[in-house]
Amino acid sequence: MKLPGDKLASAMEYMPGNGVYEDNGELFAGVCGELKEDNQNMTVSIEPSVSVPVKINEGDIVFGRIQSVRDSMASVEVLKVKGEKRSIGNYTVGTLHIAKMSSEYVSDTKKMYQVNDLIQATVIKSKPAIELTTVSEKDGVVFARCNITHDLLKLVDGELWSEELRKRVTRKTSNAYGKVQV
Repeated sequence: MKLPGDKLASAMEYMPGNGVYEDNGELFAGVCGELKEDNQNMTVSIEPSVSVPVKINEGDIVFGRIQSVRDSMASVEVLKVKGEKRSIGNYTVGTLHIAKMSSEYVSDTKKMYQVNDLIQATVIKSKPAIELTTVSEKDGVVFARCNITHDLLKLVDGELWSEELRKRVTRKTSNAYGKVQV
């Protein structure tokens, strides 16, 4: 068990990996955990023994809240990675480009998503910035309110319905609409 600040090796021997930092040519543990040496890549890392913030990777399914909708894209605050117990610890924003919203042609982003919609999306790029897609049937809006009356939208015959307006409301819905708790 290594503790933060424990000297691990010389920077001449290894490169720092996850949970390790370099200071004046020496490598030190940055978190509590077990030492892992990778002699093939010449790296040393620490496998944390405590809970660490969730890392977002390509291919992850995430839940997020639409922050803004523009002509060619939407900004999404990423709230949680599906399958992870811990929420994302810091404010993380991803982008959802118009071409990645649906498998069909999209002419108006506001017909796909509205501010404050909760969505499920797939991460297609995690660095340097998070890029998302909702092309899959499982991705899209999982919870929404009417942008006029703010009443809960219900899924009726595969489309969202505003009870107060008594009309259909367009969104790109997930096949898990109404079944997800974030």
